[in-house]
Amino acid sequence: MIFLLMAFLTAFLLDFLFGDPHSALHPVALAGRLASSVEKVCRKLPGGGIFAGMAGWFLMTGVCSLAAYGVTWGGCRLNVWFGTVLAGAWLYVCIALRSLIDHAEAIRRPLKNGNLRAAREALGMIVSRDTESLDESNIIRGAVESLSENVIDAVNSALFWAVLGYLAGGLPGLAAGAVFLRIVNTLDACWGYRNVQYEKFGKFAARADDFAHWVPARMTMAAIAFASLFFGGNLMRTLETGIRHRKDHPSPNSCYGMASFAGALGIRLGGPTAYDGVVEPYPCWGDGRSGLVEGDLVRAERLTVVTALVFAVMILGGAWLWIAL
Repeated sequence: MIFLLMAFLTAFLLDFLFGDPHSALHPVALAGRLASSVEKVCRKLPGGGIFAGMAGWFLMTGVCSLAAYGVTWGGCRLNVWFGTVLAGAWLYVCIALRSLIDHAEAIRRPLKNGNLRAAREALGMIVSRDTESLDESNIIRGAVESLSENVIDAVNSALFWAVLGYLAGGLPGLAAGAVFLRIVNTLDACWGYRNVQYEKFGKFAARADDFAHWVPARMTMAAIAFASLFFGGNLMRTLETGIRHRKDHPSPNSCYGMASFAGALGIRLGGPTAYDGVVEPYPCWGDGRSGLVEGDLVRAERLTVVTALVFAVMILGGAWLWIAL
């Protein structure tokens, strides 16, 4: 158990110190390029369509997860503490907590200086909604919704699958589990589109991504509720808001984070949102203020960090109980 804890500490420390390195040699960037090559090969398979997409998905997740497992296994054979740091490094490249905060800060700083144009451009870097005509409140809403959704996708799910991997295969399993989740995310981003090109080929990747985040999203709702107590929030209000609005979004997982953030911060998120000129009539989530200000984004950033830490404690505690029993 001590090695699992140390791997987590290594990952969080590296993320705090260095953030998400923007490099063509980053494992996720390499995986994205590999996914393009795998797609070209798999589309030549007989039948094409869904079968080809499934073949590509299993090839990508299998090869990348086994690579992480093998490298970490080799490190553990040399020295268990070296293997622990190596497993933590794999987990580090699979989470992006500091990156979430950095992106939110890139939006908040120009807002603080009254530069709505720069804030809209910064928001447009991380969301797919139309940002050109958003006012300050809706810019902040977009940023808070991005934080609340991506704390699941970019942090907590990787921690969850890392622990599952550790319970199944020790430190090499931890590395493989974290990489598996990040590859699942990457394939959804590359292939999971509802258009002519990917409607069939990307269907399995999209469904697999939903499955991979299913449990972490629901655990994150509980983590947000407990994290809210550090900011004067109400645990039961947060849970009630998350549960009430959990199905008020096309994604089966997103609203667990977004609605819970609304309840934790005492604000209102959601509502009609434009994508490529088409307004999606999302309902509002939460019963608090609809007019958001810069301070709400600051609180959301802090809630994001504490939520990730609470989730880590929850998942580590669950692993300890499993091992003890």
